[in-house]
Amino acid sequence: MENDALEKIVFFDLETAGGDMTQPITQIAAIAVDSSLCELESYEVKILFNEDDADPAALYRNHYDPDVWNGEAVDKKTAAYGFKKFLQRHATYDMVSREGNPYQIAQLVAHNGELFDGPFIHEWYRQLGFRCPARYLVLCTKQRAMWMFQEDRALTPPADYKLGTLCEYFGIQLRPEEAHDALADVRATLNLYRAMTEHQRASSVYQANGHLTWVRAN
Repeated sequence: MENDALEKIVFFDLETAGGDMTQPITQIAAIAVDSSLCELESYEVKILFNEDDADPAALYRNHYDPDVWNGEAVDKKTAAYGFKKFLQRHATYDMVSREGNPYQIAQLVAHNGELFDGPFIHEWYRQLGFRCPARYLVLCTKQRAMWMFQEDRALTPPADYKLGTLCEYFGIQLRPEEAHDALADVRATLNLYRAMTEHQRASSVYQANGHLTWVRAN
């Protein structure tokens, strides 16, 4: 977080109508934060989709309510454009075009973002014919947690590294009825990152015999 390129980052989450990239994205949510992890702006949009293209089990898991979507959802191009503008408002990662022109894109963070949310959002934009103004490299809180428990052997690892499990481990509220709501998941992911960052600050890192060792601060 001390790198100038990361002075703002965007935590985000997707809810989808299935695990295949051909299936629709049903909801996008994001929270932009500054280098102190203070919230700058949040974003949430529900997206209209054809239920025939959806996995009913995924819709059930995501607490999908047709009445809510009929009243609040927008078409996918409107949603993509709105999220694009949100990302552009919080773009701080420097890039240079092939023509040598500088520009900026957003740095995304998600839980399991490298394997799911990141590839899914970029493929979605590609299919729509838009460019997503965000790095392909997504920072992942799941990977962050796995490294933390690997390096700090004083901690008892959780049963798994699902968002809900880690939230329970760190005392972060994520009620079952909120899980798989995109904005609730984003806020939980941000709070998880804050908790892991606080743990890191409470520990001292030193190099001993070529091995990275974590020592809990008094």
